[in-house]
Amino acid sequence: MKKYSFLSLLVVLAGMQMRTELSQADVYSPWVLSEHVADTTSMETFANFSAWKDKQGQERAIAIWEYLCDKDTGVFHYNPVREGQDRRDNQHNIILNPIKMLNSYGYGYCGAFGPTTAGIFKHVGFENARAIRLPGPNHCVTEVWYDDDWHYFDVDLRGILFDKDGTTVASVDEVIEQPELWTLPSKKVLPFFPDDPDLSVYANNYGAEPVEHLYDWSTHSATMDFRLRKGESLTRWWQPQGGRWSHQKRDVHGDYWVKLLERKPFGAKSNHPNFSIWTHGNGLFDYRPVLRKGVDDFNDGVFDHTNVTLTEKGVALNADGQGEVLFEVLSPYVIVPKVGDYQSREDDREASVVTFRSRGDVQVSISVDFGRTWQPTVSVSGDKETILDLTSHLRERYQYLIKFVLSGKAHASALETIRIQTWTQVAPASLPRLKKGINHLSYKTGDKHDLPTLPWMQTPNMANREEMKHYWTREPQNYDPDRVKQRVRGDAELQFMAPAGRKIKWASLGGYFATHRGADALKTKNEIWYAVNDSDNWKLLYSAKVPDWNNHWHYAVDKEVVFDPPAESIKVRYTGDPGLNAIRVNLHSLRQEVAEKQTVVVTHGFESEGELVQRRFTFDEPSKYTIDCEQSPTNVFVRFAVPNDSSALNNGK
Repeated sequence: MKKYSFLSLLVVLAGMQMRTELSQADVYSPWVLSEHVADTTSMETFANFSAWKDKQGQERAIAIWEYLCDKDTGVFHYNPVREGQDRRDNQHNIILNPIKMLNSYGYGYCGAFGPTTAGIFKHVGFENARAIRLPGPNHCVTEVWYDDDWHYFDVDLRGILFDKDGTTVASVDEVIEQPELWTLPSKKVLPFFPDDPDLSVYANNYGAEPVEHLYDWSTHSATMDFRLRKGESLTRWWQPQGGRWSHQKRDVHGDYWVKLLERKPFGAKSNHPNFSIWTHGNGLFDYRPVLRKGVDDFNDGVFDHTNVTLTEKGVALNADGQGEVLFEVLSPYVIVPKVGDYQSREDDREASVVTFRSRGDVQVSISVDFGRTWQPTVSVSGDKETILDLTSHLRERYQYLIKFVLSGKAHASALETIRIQTWTQVAPASLPRLKKGINHLSYKTGDKHDLPTLPWMQTPNMANREEMKHYWTREPQNYDPDRVKQRVRGDAELQFMAPAGRKIKWASLGGYFATHRGADALKTKNEIWYAVNDSDNWKLLYSAKVPDWNNHWHYAVDKEVVFDPPAESIKVRYTGDPGLNAIRVNLHSLRQEVAEKQTVVVTHGFESEGELVQRRFTFDEPSKYTIDCEQSPTNVFVRFAVPNDSSALNNGK
């Protein structure tokens, strides 16, 4: 079997020093929950929100729909949001993931809300749900299955219709066949199409053309997991911080949208101001480890290293030649820039800024594909401070590795200080709001399985043959990146490694597949298989079961698998029949050693009677706590901070 260049990564990782002898104090996925906001870290936790966890059927569906349409907690219409490098077909890059929609963006358009809402319904326990495309009004909605029938929910226009008896939410077919349900609704649940006083237009055009039923058109691979290291903080604001958002080309596709951007606060916001009290929020990861002998920040936070040692003046070469120091930036929120000219993305800046002081000869490069390839950024000689803006590398990214290569005689080259500031976009509705009175809050850590895992979400660009060479174990026999609807016919095999010093505990394996339609849907034979480490014992994870009501060519799959014991690597085999078009693999890995407990300082910042109030709490394990607001507060920020290695610093080491 021919091995492509991605295997060179294995050689590098095998040669690097594993850090099992070092002391780590991991803080995985710290999160604060408010009684006023659902836990949006996963669909499993979202399903347990008090407003609907004990409800069933229609009562449960309406409660979830109301939450998604609420001015405080819901999403709102803006524009399509795209991510990733695959731009050959919009269906491969439009954000259709509930976790990203609820936590990072908070907005979209009907073509995203239809399938995303269906994904939410299906993954909180409903038997089935689907998106419905309505060519007549150029609209997309959701239907959910309960009580042996389909029922129509519209998050984009914020409305549902009841049938004639006024007790049951109608289906799309009923809405089309009985147009009087629009003009003489027998029952209203608010909000009821608030920007459309005359609904007769919908009565006339919903059935103007045949509707399209979309099977499994949402994705479910993203998580909100991350790690904080000693000397690192994450601050999240409810309001925009200086014009920072996921700057999309479509943001300025007409004068209307340009004027909307210019309206204060500058940036992305709803074109229906009455739909939400929010626009967009921001987050800032600020990492400032102390790189000094006797201080444990380096041991705790470095991703990997070779031929370096800690000295009184930083991380220096241990022996003559070259040494490497790697750090990782990993965010559950999309990394975003400070937007300059909003009609161009060329002058966007400050998405992630690395400030470092070095001595001797140092070369810096970054990787946005988990170490498979590296892009040089800067070479530095002498004793100086360097400011490196990585914005041009990080469009719509969540992760990168940065590598410092030190060259020369032992101790001649060194990395003395480093600070990494990374800006993200946050959906304000997902943050743990405070209200007037006693607020009950809880602090938690860990992923949805209550494990301290680190995610690596990998979405190789199947539209780029050269990029895919770093992923295939061998190129598929029938692969054509220009064949958008059937890029791979037959089998495709890839291999994924755990990060250095870690093992894969669980993974989400998925992608986009082509499918047959209508009565031929049952002929669809797409599959996903996996094998652990070097084993050839392949296990079937997914086999297509496309329903005969599907009449669209494209659908999504994301399936989870848990590895016991954890794996060093996994092989994944996709079978495209009729076709495979995109790949998503999210690895969740564990450290090989047990970490000590680490203190986290949680700060709530809010304004009360014109004054900024800060309430600080210190936790080293999941806890419940309260904040009493005598007046109605204006929520400003919430911050997680992991202190530096204070014991060493206090001892003057």
